Amino acid sequence: MRAVLFCQIFVLLICTGLLRTKIESSLALRQPFESTIKLPSARFVKFTTMGFDQLVFDLYWLNFVQYVGDDKRNVDHYDRAQNYLDLLTTLDPQFVPSYFFAAFILGSERKEPSVAEKFIDLGIAANTDNWLLPFIAGVNQYLFAHNELKAANYYRLAAKFPNAPKWLGPQAEILQAKIPSTIKEINVWDSIYNNASDSAVKERARLKLVVLWTHVYKTSPSRQISHRALTQLENLGARMPNISAPNP
Repeated sequence: MRAVLFCQIFVLLICTGLLRTKIESSLALRQPFESTIKLPSARFVKFTTMGFDQLVFDLYWLNFVQYVGDDKRNVDHYDRAQNYLDLLTTLDPQFVPSYFFAAFILGSERKEPSVAEKFIDLGIAANTDNWLLPFIAGVNQYLFAHNELKAANYYRLAAKFPNAPKWLGPQAEILQAKIPSTIKEINVWDSIYNNASDSAVKERARLKLVVLWTHVYKTSPSRQISHRALTQLENLGARMPNISAPNP
């Protein structure tokens, strides 16, 4: 009975701590940067969870999602994202969406693909049966580190998994081939769009594909390619009020 009571008190303390952080975040609106409020270290949190890793992870995940979606991120430039991701990947290294955010927040928004790479490599080591981790690593290398060779190597690693999609192997060859960079980029964003489980990541990929296919439509001299671009835009639900079919 005492053990149950202790657990309940412990969980209450965690919730109270997170609520306090949220309140402090609101008060920090008067300060120049929200990043003045520091998160606890992953090592400390792991030591104090008393076996309730998943519950604590869920609380921090909800807080992280709110943090990422807050309109103040253009002020602090996701300054606390690395600490959040350190906490999340320590508490639950099997949770794949964390690594998508590592790529898109650290690699893209923070312009720190090497930091994202370290997180994702740890994810690969912790998920030895999941092709999505080396796939995410390849995305980070191609789109944000601009290293096509390293991206292709990660894609080949992902392709070795028994349940990996068949397009991964050919995609690795495409990344190294001497073909227009726009086509390579479309292939990468398309793979993200079709495989991301997080709605925010999926929507980001959709919007990027709309931009890329619109560029292909407007610049392609081939009617066949223009028609394909138009079809892709329609499938993506893009609004095209100023796009008209090219002359034959």
